[in-house]
Amino acid sequence: MIELTMKEQRTSDIMVKLIAGEISVKQAMKLLGLSKRHTLRKKKDYIENGIASIPHKSRGKPSGKGYSQEIKDKIVNLYREEYYGWNFHHFTEALINYHNIKVSISFIYRLLKFNKIESPLKYKQRRKSHPPRARKEYAGELVQCDASQHQWFYGDKTFYYLHGAIDDATGIVTGAYFCEQETIYGYQMILMQTIKNYGLPERLFTDYRTIFQSTKKELSLDDQLKGKKINNTRFVKMLMKLGVGIISTANPRAKGRIERLWRTLQDRLYKELTKFSITTIKEANDYLSNVFLPKYNSRFASIIDFNRNLFVCVDDDFDFNTQLALWHDRKIYHNCYITLDNKYYVILDDDSPAYIPTKSKVSIYTLLDGSISVLYKDTFYKTSPVDILFPIKDSVTSSVSTTKNNSSKAHTPSKDHPWKNSSITKNWSLYKNRSSLPR
Repeated sequence: MIELTMKEQRTSDIMVKLIAGEISVKQAMKLLGLSKRHTLRKKKDYIENGIASIPHKSRGKPSGKGYSQEIKDKIVNLYREEYYGWNFHHFTEALINYHNIKVSISFIYRLLKFNKIESPLKYKQRRKSHPPRARKEYAGELVQCDASQHQWFYGDKTFYYLHGAIDDATGIVTGAYFCEQETIYGYQMILMQTIKNYGLPERLFTDYRTIFQSTKKELSLDDQLKGKKINNTRFVKMLMKLGVGIISTANPRAKGRIERLWRTLQDRLYKELTKFSITTIKEANDYLSNVFLPKYNSRFASIIDFNRNLFVCVDDDFDFNTQLALWHDRKIYHNCYITLDNKYYVILDDDSPAYIPTKSKVSIYTLLDGSISVLYKDTFYKTSPVDILFPIKDSVTSSVSTTKNNSSKAHTPSKDHPWKNSSITKNWSLYKNRSSLPR
């Protein structure tokens, strides 16, 4: 069966009339809009092949511009066997990065839908809409920080925490780090990545965790009159030393950039960790910093305009180990000892105990590498953990209590005390018992 379009049916009718002599060649040329040579060639072809000469010869045949059936089958098999559950955009990027197959996202949608494979995002949960907040104008003006609790590793039911930071203006993920819990150390690491790769931001935007804000939110009227203030947390003190501000909020919608990031990473990052059989925190952190984040930022983030950049680059000799360290204020025991987290440390000066006056105030720094250092009069001293047989606090308390008990107990002189045999003692005993003497 040969199917003709309206235009092809008109051409066929003209050829029939031309062959029958009802119209001349000149009239046929005018009706078809063809040259005399082309009109005569079509007439000859119609006489030999009939109506089959009217349609184009390539009709019904695959064009050379399309993809071969072999490529189509390979794409479908890859999705079913290796990438099942990946969203179609992510799958298209994986084909380009890992299999050197460059196809359009619209082709992937048509091909997989034709093979009865639906997108995993087809029935995604609809959330209540809220008015978006305009992005900041300058890069580094505001960096949003948060942590996401999720089962990040395939086959592992344990929840791990991914700490992250994203620039509000450009959408660049400036740092990401896995930990077993949401800790200060995780936020220190993403801050270090941000400073290394981009510079010091102007301020951070966080939630109301005790890492960033004190649990005591308000002071009483009496405390305010006395001039008391709410102490900053150790992390905030470290930020203030670096010249970085901080804003905290209890509303997750206020920091929607980082919240939206978690939705993307829980889909994309989880799939890629599963693909490469990454099941440990160390391997995941290496993959994040070396592979995933550069690829993610090149795909989704904007390029920093250096005319609108508030990131402050640090010097080459910037010591991250000490500049990002947290510290406590403590007093010295016995000229060379300190306590931290119920542990005792001896202060060292050239591998020998240092001499610092007892009860002197010092700052105990916990460095990023986990070591403990003491700052006294602008000098850092190393420390070494020690085991003390008699804890300092207990010994001091026991000595004080013993002194009090001994002071309250009456002193009893010995039998051979000179006062007991002297005339003074005898006269005193007579005076004491004078009521029994005769009058």
